Amino acid sequence: MRIAPFLTVLLAAGPGACAGGANGGAPSPLEAGVLRASQAPIVGLLDVLDSDTLLGKRVRVLGWCAAAPELLAGRRRGAWILGTPDTTIEVRGLVPRDCAPGTLRQTLVLVFAQIVPAVPGSSERLLLRLPE
Repeated sequence: MRIAPFLTVLLAAGPGACAGGANGGAPSPLEAGVLRASQAPIVGLLDVLDSDTLLGKRVRVLGWCAAAPELLAGRRRGAWILGTPDTTIEVRGLVPRDCAPGTLRQTLVLVFAQIVPAVPGSSERLLLRLPE
């Protein structure tokens, strides 16, 4: 009887290989498989900017709308700025409803986004807001 190569690897790895990880638990939310906002870890804005391990990952980030330049023109999507007391980052995508011109820097928002380079090969980052 001939066994497919991937089955040979699974058999050699043992029963724990099918249990969701080396410890048998759920996969880490920092793995690429995060599909929903509820699965994504909450990270700080400084971590988004400084941690190379988060690049390309889907996360939730807490901050406030520091600026939403196109919002005054009635647009609800585009580039806007998420901020904390010590830093800011550009976000592209849907502008949260709590980012009204009269409430900038007043209401905290938790956004589900993917961390990407601002320019290919750059160390600067931005967030691509994902649908929740």
